[in-house]
Amino acid sequence: MTQITNIYADFRKIEELVARGLWVAVKYARGTCVSFTPKKILEYAEFNDAIPVVLTLVKHVLKQLSDEGYLQVDSSRSVVRYKLCKDSKLWGLIKQSSGPEDILKFLEEVTQ
Repeated sequence: MTQITNIYADFRKIEELVARGLWVAVKYARGTCVSFTPKKILEYAEFNDAIPVVLTLVKHVLKQLSDEGYLQVDSSRSVVRYKLCKDSKLWGLIKQSSGPEDILKFLEEVTQ
């Protein structure tokens, strides 16, 4: 579990949380799509101290993924949800990966 102390000072730690959260969400998915909020990604990553600045940074990473076309955004509700489906390159990468480390490399390339 990641310590909350200065987590927002190191963006790589945020990317690690997102990578772990996405990996868990897709690896254990029972269907062809998963939908989630930034807070749910942190829960999947077993990070329970979701302070606003951390949620904002997670949202930033998810927004970059959606801008690149890897995630879909559902803003029809009061809370913005993100959706990752089987037809996304990211879904295939997660399903074929052995762990969140592979996803982290992909996130680092996308978020630069």
